[in-house]
Amino acid sequence: MARETWNHFFTKKGSEHMMSNQRLLAVLLMAMLLVGVVAGCGGTQESAGDTQGSSQDQQVKDPIIIGTIFPLSGPLALNGKDTFDGVEIARQIINERGGIEGREVKFVSADAPDPTAATQEADRLIQEKKVQIIIGTQSSSLSLAASAVAERNKVFYWEVEGIADGITGRGFKYIFRPTFSAQMMATQMLNFVEKVVAPELGKDPKDLKVILVHEDSGFGTSTAKNIEAQVSNYSFQLMDSQSYSAKSAELSSLVLSLKAKNPDVLLAASYVNDAILLARTSKELGFKPPVTIGTTAGHGTPDFVKALGEDAAGIFAAGILSSVSPAKMKPEFKALFDEVTKRYKEKYNGKEPSVNVYNGFSGAWLLLHDVLPRAQNIDAEGVREAALELDLPEGSTLMGYGVKFAGPDQENAGQNTSAFAAVMQWQDGKLVPVFPDILAQKNPVIQE
Repeated sequence: MARETWNHFFTKKGSEHMMSNQRLLAVLLMAMLLVGVVAGCGGTQESAGDTQGSSQDQQVKDPIIIGTIFPLSGPLALNGKDTFDGVEIARQIINERGGIEGREVKFVSADAPDPTAATQEADRLIQEKKVQIIIGTQSSSLSLAASAVAERNKVFYWEVEGIADGITGRGFKYIFRPTFSAQMMATQMLNFVEKVVAPELGKDPKDLKVILVHEDSGFGTSTAKNIEAQVSNYSFQLMDSQSYSAKSAELSSLVLSLKAKNPDVLLAASYVNDAILLARTSKELGFKPPVTIGTTAGHGTPDFVKALGEDAAGIFAAGILSSVSPAKMKPEFKALFDEVTKRYKEKYNGKEPSVNVYNGFSGAWLLLHDVLPRAQNIDAEGVREAALELDLPEGSTLMGYGVKFAGPDQENAGQNTSAFAAVMQWQDGKLVPVFPDILAQKNPVIQE
């Protein structure tokens, strides 16, 4: 009986103990489950927060991908590489300063030696690399081709050097050009005649005898049309305008016709070979007008002075600045000028940068330093709106320009209307900027 009682007691107690353990285990499991749920919920929120934070951090850290198109091979490669080097130095400095809102700038670069390649590479960058911004292209023919592809795909296109009027004359929405146009180059030639040449010759501008000659391809004809269209805004008139073929083997009849008119100023839109031929023929036939103003496409090239030697002295050329001097720059741009020069010389064993390097840098710096940080979104629409909002005074770029882009309601939409060409003169074997004052490194020398 005692044993049965004891066994009953033990069994009962054991059973109760087991039930107690089971309850305890259940409670513990429930508690762990609740903790897990709470922790899980908290973890999910934290993860969401972390994910959101990580997403925000990632958004800040995601690089800004920009396509570039330049002629890095072929006949245009010399200037194309220099222009791209300047663009690349701008990217490097921006990234070293923390990027754009903390985002690194990366380039996806393309080589376009001709318009067909420019078209194909623009399409590749847009379709395969998904770029929303392209910087290009140094050459007008390449720019016209590549920017048309960008426009069709609603991609922002930033042209740093091509000057053909058609680049910003097609009513495109997404093309922007921080440098001057061919029309603006013609304007500067005429400004120089009225503001500098007339006083130096001691004449009233309305008494100046001015003649225009041009080669008859697209470049010469478009330059001539720009001059002819604008000359009515000035006090002087064109006595005559004559064309010739850039492939001409001799220009005697043209020069004799010009000589008979005895002009004070000869304006010339020529390529290199015909500019040399025109100058040599003029010397042979005794035609020496007091002032000859060509362009940097012909009269302003190294080949021109090499062929003419001392006979090139005193001849002027309008167009892209021949050299950049920090003397008249604001301190911030002088520092940038020095940095660009240093980096380029380090890369190329002490070689001095050409003006194309500085021009490429100036254009890219404006985009990366002034436009993109103002954009609400780094896409074609956001960057376009930011560019249109810019209104910077003269001296706000490395090349001396101000910045104000023509709006979509203007015929030259996307053109920097505050840019300007330079006028240079051959002095002591060097092409020296002499006009306008902000770019001038020496005074012009004009002798009647």
